[in-house]
Amino acid sequence: MFNSTLAKEMTDFLELRALSASERSVLYDGRVLAALDQYLVACNFHGKELTEELLNMWISSLTGKSKTVRIKVGTIRNFVKYLNNMGNYSFLPMPPKVKSDYIPYIYSEEELQRIMCCADTLVPQNPNMCSSFFRLKIPMFIRILYGCGTRLEETVSLQRKDVDFKNGTLFLRKTKFSKERLIPAHHSLLDILERYCFALGIMDQPDAYLFPGKKPCTHYTSRQMQHWFSKILELTGIDQRSKQPNERGACLHGFRHVFVLKSMQQLEAAGHPVDMNDLLLPTYLGHESLIDTDKYMRFSGIQVPKALDAFESFTAGLIPQVEAPYEEE
Repeated sequence: MFNSTLAKEMTDFLELRALSASERSVLYDGRVLAALDQYLVACNFHGKELTEELLNMWISSLTGKSKTVRIKVGTIRNFVKYLNNMGNYSFLPMPPKVKSDYIPYIYSEEELQRIMCCADTLVPQNPNMCSSFFRLKIPMFIRILYGCGTRLEETVSLQRKDVDFKNGTLFLRKTKFSKERLIPAHHSLLDILERYCFALGIMDQPDAYLFPGKKPCTHYTSRQMQHWFSKILELTGIDQRSKQPNERGACLHGFRHVFVLKSMQQLEAAGHPVDMNDLLLPTYLGHESLIDTDKYMRFSGIQVPKALDAFESFTAGLIPQVEAPYEEE
């Protein structure tokens, strides 16, 4: 598997890792070590101790997201610690910083109108291949994302019993980090959702999914919803342009960003700025910290210039200057 002068040490290290780590982790570590092994062979390395210059050169050759590079360096750090314990004293590289240059796509009002209109009139080429009430499900799904800022998986897994029309709330059970939460929904959305449940015939079926699949006891998947949304984007001509570096482009997850932005704007307009004593948005979104909410406000000033001042007021003195990775929720 390995061909450099550290082949035996790499093999022994992986065998040791296998005693405490998962098979998946060991396989990943093996791929990282294989890349280092190839680099050592290419550099005609013949020793047993990895120098600072050599490791820094290898790290600088790594490509991909900064988070991925950091994980790879983490594997090498563990290997270096193993070498040092075996008496082959090598340089322990510092883990590189993880940068987040992500720019979400913020839909304009005109684009939102086009999306809703297209979703309401979307007709599949092969209707028989789709589940029943297909033409109702896609528009309802998009409206929940837009009106509640929920994640994709949280939304597709909603059941009839999760909607409380009397109290105007949605109960999210299958959430990231297994953090259940009860969120309010606007009465206009609930009115549409109520008519939707009657149309599907699930109003009196508490365990029924809001977005049932073709097979019994299943629901639409996030991948299926993303597929149909890509059709909508194609039909509306949205995102048919060159993107900036690190810009995500139009997608379903963008509705969560729009929800955060519009919520901030509404709170500010109502004279209710979010501060350290009022963590409405982070709690509503299911975020663990203000930094998570900060990631959802990484938009271009060209896209939403009027929101910049409001967001700066929101984050002033609260969010430290750190570099954290972006993770799509």
